[in-house]
Amino acid sequence: MTDVPRETTALLAELKRLVLAESERQNLIASSTVPTFDERHLDDSLQLAPLLPAGALLDIGSGGGFPGLVLACLVTTPVHLVEPRAKRAAFLQEASDTLGLRHVTVHAAKVERVDLLPVAAITARAVANLGALFDMAHHLGDEKTRWVLPKGRGAASELEEARRTWQGDFRLVPSVTDADAAIVIAEGVRRRRGR
Repeated sequence: MTDVPRETTALLAELKRLVLAESERQNLIASSTVPTFDERHLDDSLQLAPLLPAGALLDIGSGGGFPGLVLACLVTTPVHLVEPRAKRAAFLQEASDTLGLRHVTVHAAKVERVDLLPVAAITARAVANLGALFDMAHHLGDEKTRWVLPKGRGAASELEEARRTWQGDFRLVPSVTDADAAIVIAEGVRRRRGR
């Protein structure tokens, strides 16, 4: 695991135990990723932390807690986990309670139905392409919101496609867990006029 304080390491170890136990009841992670759990799920989520601004975080499609619940183990600011599937949302709530993460709020709803003041950061992993993410969640951000979106090998082409409808300050940061993947950083995201 990436260098984290001892208390955080203990939280992440407990989160891993909870996810693996729950994965026997519902499909939170692919069974093929169990042997590489720390790198594939924990480190992949932790690499986003230095890219986040201070303030409230919203994670779209939190599923098994990646990256949102992992990041919540590192911060004390509000973290909103958005998960429309009831069983997964129930797991996220139970895991947050077990870990003592009182700053976490679980929203058992589609992100389009979530109503919050603009958040400082928005994350999402393996949910939708960039254009769709911006479309479904732009109401939760403003010109200062930073989108930190881990993407696979197609990050550059997804970004090129999204730029047809959306504008803002966009950049790609190499992933530290996958040499072929990138993280899209977007700020000032707004729909192009006439789109």
